[in-house]
Amino acid sequence: MNELICRDLDRREAVRLDHRLNGLDYLEVGPDQLTLEVYFLGKAPRQLDENNLRIEGGERIRGIGVVALSMARFREPELDDHMVVTVDRAGDFSTYTLRVVARDASGEWQPHPDFDPRFDSIAFSFKVDCPSGLDCQSVQLCPPELKSDPDISYLAKDYESFRRLILDRMALVMPEWRERHAPDIGIALVELLAYTGDYLSYYQDAVATEAYLATARQRISVRRHARLVDYRLHEGCNARAWVCLETDSDLSLAAGTFYFITQPADTPQPLDSVLTKADLSQIPDHLYQVFEPLRPKELQLYRDHSRISFYTWGDAECCLPKGGTRATLEGELAVDETPPSGSCRPGDQKQQTADPDGAPQPEGKAASVVQPPVLHLKPGDILLFQEMMGPETGHPGDADPSHRHAVRLATVTAGRDPLTGQAVVEITWAAEDALPFPLCLSSLGPPPDCALLEDVSLAFGNVLLVDHGARVDEPLGSVPAEKPQACCRERGLPADTLLAPEIYRPMLGQGPLTFSQPLNDTAPAARLVLQDPRQALPQVRLQGQPAPAGDPWWLAQPDLLESGADDQHFVAEIDDSGRAHLRFGDDVFGEQPDAGMAFTALYRTGNGPAGNVGAEAIVHLVLRGIGLSGAAIKVRNPLPARGGTSPEPVAEARLLAPQAFRQELQRAITAEDYAAIVERDFGDRIQRAVARLRWTGSWYEVLVAVDPLGRDIVDPQLLADITCRLHRFRRMGHDLVVTGARRVALDIELIVCVLPHYLRGHVEAALLDLFSNRLLPDGTSGLFHPDRLSFGEGIYVSSLAAAAQAVVGVQNVVVTRLQRLSEGPNQELEDGVLPLGSDEIARLDNDPSRPENGRLTLDLRGGR
Repeated sequence: MNELICRDLDRREAVRLDHRLNGLDYLEVGPDQLTLEVYFLGKAPRQLDENNLRIEGGERIRGIGVVALSMARFREPELDDHMVVTVDRAGDFSTYTLRVVARDASGEWQPHPDFDPRFDSIAFSFKVDCPSGLDCQSVQLCPPELKSDPDISYLAKDYESFRRLILDRMALVMPEWRERHAPDIGIALVELLAYTGDYLSYYQDAVATEAYLATARQRISVRRHARLVDYRLHEGCNARAWVCLETDSDLSLAAGTFYFITQPADTPQPLDSVLTKADLSQIPDHLYQVFEPLRPKELQLYRDHSRISFYTWGDAECCLPKGGTRATLEGELAVDETPPSGSCRPGDQKQQTADPDGAPQPEGKAASVVQPPVLHLKPGDILLFQEMMGPETGHPGDADPSHRHAVRLATVTAGRDPLTGQAVVEITWAAEDALPFPLCLSSLGPPPDCALLEDVSLAFGNVLLVDHGARVDEPLGSVPAEKPQACCRERGLPADTLLAPEIYRPMLGQGPLTFSQPLNDTAPAARLVLQDPRQALPQVRLQGQPAPAGDPWWLAQPDLLESGADDQHFVAEIDDSGRAHLRFGDDVFGEQPDAGMAFTALYRTGNGPAGNVGAEAIVHLVLRGIGLSGAAIKVRNPLPARGGTSPEPVAEARLLAPQAFRQELQRAITAEDYAAIVERDFGDRIQRAVARLRWTGSWYEVLVAVDPLGRDIVDPQLLADITCRLHRFRRMGHDLVVTGARRVALDIELIVCVLPHYLRGHVEAALLDLFSNRLLPDGTSGLFHPDRLSFGEGIYVSSLAAAAQAVVGVQNVVVTRLQRLSEGPNQELEDGVLPLGSDEIARLDNDPSRPENGRLTLDLRGGR
């Protein structure tokens, strides 16, 4: 009987349940290889002894006989009977067969009639317990039929070569077919297959080309390759701008109900300042740029914030100096910050005057003011300073357009002038927002009137940060499912159908997709409009339905390398045509959406330099589905929009990516590495850093000295931040000490000869300003200002003499003393330089109250 190969052995269980038949189940070879423990299928027959057993097979040892048989029977139906068989000797490593036999009527040994013919024998090996690294159970499968492989020419890569190859094959397998005319159905099929092969060959070559950074041509491929070496191919970023709103009433606008646009081009007639979406229905979108509020929240507008006057405490011809960080405003600070319940408040309807541009403003100072302006200012608000007229002519057209500056308020304090009783508000802002120019507040007008010009510059509230990009809602359809897969696990058991999602890579219908860096709410105003394109994220999020986890929102990430299996993240990849493709995770790096899940994309379009519009370009407020009654609003952006950056070219990324990881320090090994990391990570708070290794007697210690910006003494918090940061990079075995620079007090004496027609007092004052450590009224700084000197910069005699010689009225200068204040002369005049160590910085305060911080002596001769 042929040996059958079956996966499901149903007959074994049938024999076990049939009391008419017996069968052998399995056997175990004893440790001495002389005993065999044989188990039955169910119960053992009544008449069975050693004469009914035969052992066949063997290669070297044959004719093994059974010498004894011991039967073990059980009454429990769930326990099978078994017998212990003793043989006369052990066999070899070959396969033996234990067979149950019985004599027939003629006395010949035949298969036992009480045993099923498929279970009356068992194949076994005496050496089954010998050590082996292989599985003792052999796998018996029905192998598929082998087919002969055709000869393949791997040189065939195009249409013609594939056509010739197929025709040659057909001539071999079908020699009787010799038709070669184009209309023949056989030739049509051959050419169709050749075309398909040519397409697949091109696809294969394209995949091989995109597999390497040096040869990749598609932007998405270059982006992925560059990311693997920690280089981020940026897609540019959008522009940001400050928008001022001037209103004649107090009102509020709900979040998401408004946005701003520039003046549409080629409009036949002027548009109102406030528009609705219906007003824009007939204007093509490409004729204007859209700007959305960067923080979508309720906007509260105040009439008195439209234009705010500076308070000069009764003085005239005043200005705020360059580098200033404080000012005084006219008005009373509001106590109750609760927004008004109505759109207008009492007193709003009093008569208004208008500026030359036609915008409403409070009555002039000559009018009788019943109630001072109420200012609802608080720390964190934005104010914008602007020069409104020429300080010399008083004409608005002569105002300097570069004299406009935005600041973020750090402190707001209410006050009152005790002389006049005028309510005032004291404001300060961060040093990073310091005025980059002198801001004129009042000046003397032109002749013949020579009248005092007040409100030369004003402060504007109701300032909003906006960025370029229009909102779009777009359905993306559902995640497709693969063909249902089912597998029969057991006969009669219904199969489980696996519904797996197909690869889902939707593409956004509109572009270019907006990229923007996340906003830091506590940053100064100067930093809010600056963006790093490599930190910008795509402004798109997806809403998925149904949401098994309860959260329907999927968020965009730069990549999925740090996303977990349950994180609802995706990546927006921009192709060469500027369209965004969305890529999801694989349930390892990011969650994979389920089959049938429907997505809706909420994103913004508008990116790059297109949003860098000029000043006064954003002039319209657009309302979504609401209207305003009884309120006039003027919209403008005093400063140009900035920050819009074009996407990085693929060629540039291909050139820079292989070396980018070498440019960023990740470990500090040498002393220069420590200084470089401090300057890189704290460049906005320090001017320079130096470091050196010094031996303590047992190990090395790294001494890092920092030179802060704008001051001599280092803030202890800055030192703590630097120490904490450097611990992430320091080399094992290096102790770390961070301190400020060593300030070396100087002692300098000059003999100055003044020209005959100049006053010595004027020249001396100019020299004291020149050699000071202060910021001067003209915006320049003295020679010994902390930001003009740094580590290891020696003081040269020639530079001191040249600087003093440039002062108006000086005829001649002689440096008679240049030395360290605490040490005395050391041939500095003979050498022409006072050298300083690598961690030393010169200091000359010339403060009589603190003589230990440096001394300047001036001996002026001549003049008058």
